[in-house]
Formats: sequence, structure tokens, C-alpha cells
Amino acid sequence: MATHSDEFHRRAGTSGIRSAFRVPGRFGTRRPATATEGPPQAAQADQAFFERQAPGTVAVRHDGVRLAVPGALGDLRALDGENPEFFDRRGGSLGQLEIQGVADTPLTCSLFAISNLSKVRGGAYLAVWYLTRHTIAPSFEVQSVNPDTLGRLLKRLGMKLIPATSNMAGATAEVCEAARKKCQRHHWRLRDAAVGI
Repeated sequence: MATHSDEFHRRAGTSGIRSAFRVPGRFGTRRPATATEGPPQAAQADQAFFERQAPGTVAVRHDGVRLAVPGALGDLRALDGENPEFFDRRGGSLGQLEIQGVADTPLTCSLFAISNLSKVRGGAYLAVWYLTRHTIAPSFEVQSVNPDTLGRLLKRLGMKLIPATSNMAGATAEVCEAARKKCQRHHWRLRDAAVGI
């Protein structure tokens, strides 16, 4: 036996009233991507922007301050002995971002310490973003974390203390996304949106 509410739902679904409010391409409906389409315009703009920057630049802040990494982009081994460095708009050094003890294995990307040796804010978030963006390891770990300083920052990225240690760990993809958002809140334009990176 059909009830009044069954009748109402059946008629509302076929009346066209509901579909009148749905506009193709808006409100959650997406046009399927085709293989012939090129990269999105935003990615093309980012690629062009970073091609105009000095070699090794991975992040640029709204005021022209930039972070450059040693070696080839994404080569985490280049961080062994050399540090990423901040530069002002004119190319003057603003200090380094010291990243010690980077170990990138297929299972875990880990490091011993991050020290912002500059007065540029948000350096730890940039370091974590860069490392998690360029590793294939599913887990990211920072060893010997001081809970009062770096520990608070890493906790904001979703990392958790490993029991019986002072190490913190998290899922690489989740930590990367959280670090990206923190960097963007500090007005950094990141190279990870560029095509081919």
C-alpha cells in the first residue's frame, strides 16, 4: 500500500522541479576531463611563474621573499650538507633553513631536526612541505622532537608522538596537504602546483 509520502517522493523526483535548480558545471557536478585537454590554466600560470624565478626556487612569498633548495628539485639527498636558503626580492640572503639527518627510504622519509636560521616565518612548514612533497614514502617522521617548539608545529600538521619515544610521525600525504595549507596561509606560492614537478 502506497502512503502519501511515497506518492510525494515519486512525483517530486519526476516533476522536474528539483532539476530546475541544477546548473550543469556548477554545484558539485563536474564535466569529465578528456585526454586531449592540457594542464589547467592555474598550473600553466604557476609553471610560467616559477620558470622566471632563480634556479632552485620552490616557494615565493607575496613580498618577493623566496626559498631556494640545493641540487635538483625534489632531490632530497642534496639536503645532506647543504641547506635551503631564503632570499629577498633583490637576491640578498635572508638566512638558511637547516634540515639535518634526512633519510628517504621507500617506507619512511625521516629527519633529525629543522632549524630556521632566518627571520622568515613559516620555515618549518616549508621544510615539511618540501620533504613530504618529494618523497614516495607513505610515512613521514621527525626524530627527537622538542614538544614545546617543533612538536607544537608538527601536531598542527596532524603528526603524532610515537609511544615511548620523542619522535613524531604521520601519513606523508596528509602531512603534505596540511603543510601546504599552512604555507599558503603564510602567503607562500608553492612550486608543487607547477606542471612536471
